[in-house]
Amino acid sequence: VLVEFEEYLALIEAPQSEARTLAVIDRVRELQPDKPLQYVINTHHHFDHSAGIRAVVSEGLTVVTHEVNRSFFEDIVARQHSIVQDALARNPQPLTMETVVGDEMYELNDGGRTLRIYRIVDDIHCDGIVMAYLPRERILIEADAYSPTSREAPFADVLLRNIEMRGLQVNSILPIHGGTVP
Repeated sequence: VLVEFEEYLALIEAPQSEARTLAVIDRVRELQPDKPLQYVINTHHHFDHSAGIRAVVSEGLTVVTHEVNRSFFEDIVARQHSIVQDALARNPQPLTMETVVGDEMYELNDGGRTLRIYRIVDDIHCDGIVMAYLPRERILIEADAYSPTSREAPFADVLLRNIEMRGLQVNSILPIHGGTVP
């Protein structure tokens, strides 16, 4: 998911693999060549949401995730890739990370658009999982808490409690796994 701000861009997730993440980054830069891609918001550490983190770091992007995930990503970035060199081994960069602290809100805002990032409290799927909310548009972006194409939704009640607890006014949910739903 790409979020456009007045001065920069933010991508939600570094998905699936290095190749997929680099392809997504290339496409973002092709679509918006005049705006820098600055941030990648990672919802949680599971591979289908984070396997491209080393590629993101190689591109000099700032990773935003919950503080629970910090040591995991620090470890991934510090690992050597000497047999098969990946993007980070070919273009070493330091990890730049900003974190959602506890249950507090983290916000990206450049005057024209606001993106709020919250931890999904009490989610048994993943302790450090976050959701992103665009208040003006009333869009909630989330991963794995609710997938509209799934027959079962074991984490949806927790997502709803978090939406209500934070007083979010949600008109649409944009799940990472599935299409936008009201």
